[in-house]
Amino acid sequence: MAKAPIEIVSPDVSEKDMQDEVNARTCKAGYTTRYGEPTYSTKIMTTVPCGKTKLNVWPRDKNGQLIGD
Repeated sequence: MAKAPIEIVSPDVSEKDMQDEVNARTCKAGYTTRYGEPTYSTKIMTTVPCGKTKLNVWPRDKNGQLIGD
């Protein structure tokens, strides 16, 4: 079994160019999109909240004024 050649990155390569190359290689391998995002839904993306959504969580009195302000 032949080993793949080791590639060494020169110190004058910018971090953006390095990240672009990593994204291109992982995209070609099928691990990510060309922007570096996963090709599948992660746990956080698929989580659906349950129950009533609370849009206003600050305590208010009957006139709508903030309590304790």
